[in-house]
Amino acid sequence: MKKFSIIAVLALAIGASASGFTGGNAPANQGGFLGGHSGANSVKAALDAWDDTLVTVKGKIVSQVAHEKYKFSDGKDTIIIEIDDEDWGGLSVGPDEIITIHGKVDGNTVRANEIDVKRITK
Repeated sequence: MKKFSIIAVLALAIGASASGFTGGNAPANQGGFLGGHSGANSVKAALDAWDDTLVTVKGKIVSQVAHEKYKFSDGKDTIIIEIDDEDWGGLSVGPDEIITIHGKVDGNTVRANEIDVKRITK
């Protein structure tokens, strides 16, 4: 009887660990939320947002201003973004290429908001 109880508990644990939000079209073996996110989707919105607000913005890196710091433009406004060396993921980007950056607002009261980039896609 003990063996049956242990097997039943293990089966439930394994089944529960393979689940995620299924209200959308999630891949069969990968869970996660598939809806949109609240947060900033433009440079202007990121400049006006609170610290740690999620950001997803499409645009171009205009220039490098310091180590791991770049000027980024969505075609309307510009903001300083920080991309740690390990967050490039082997991607090379030129100033004429449109990319999407995913990260969060790094805000403080002394200077303008910046974006701490966590992921870049072309």
